[in-house]
Amino acid sequence: LKRTLGLRAALRRGGGATGLSPAGKRSARKAASRRFRKGLAASFTRDGRIRWQRLFAPSAADGADSAPPPPPVLPVKLELASGTGDWVAAQAAADAGAANWVACELKHDRVASLLSRVALGRVDNLAVVGGDGVALLRDRVSPESVAHIFVNFPEPPHRWGTEDSLSHLTGSLLTPPLFDAA
Repeated sequence: LKRTLGLRAALRRGGGATGLSPAGKRSARKAASRRFRKGLAASFTRDGRIRWQRLFAPSAADGADSAPPPPPVLPVKLELASGTGDWVAAQAAADAGAANWVACELKHDRVASLLSRVALGRVDNLAVVGGDGVALLRDRVSPESVAHIFVNFPEPPHRWGTEDSLSHLTGSLLTPPLFDAA
């Protein structure tokens, strides 16, 4: 996370470390990093499955003075191949308080766009996963923990002369391994 998603830069700039000495800022960054790692670790079971309720739970850092009450159990809706996130962000905003959403995207630049959309739009009920959707469903999602799975663009767009120029050879996302994992 520190190398690929800019976590180090975010921690260096944020965390309420204004007005502190350089040593105080380093200490605040380390504390923020520890809180982040602890919260992230609590969002997974021992076998690496995602605990949706913990992942979407508000933290004390969200403005509460003490531990918040457990959130209501909301259905989780997952979009695979989310692209830059226009559709999934709109759906999550419309479902605020009624459902939690997960956007899964393979391409790093699109994951970065999704993360920006979530942060800048303050879409609190949308999590972003960068990686292969089949592997996510097979290895990280507990059976029957997702209410709906959406695949709006099952075939990647073909672009000549780019790294995607061979995408027409990879075919559709709608494959037997995806259906087996879902």
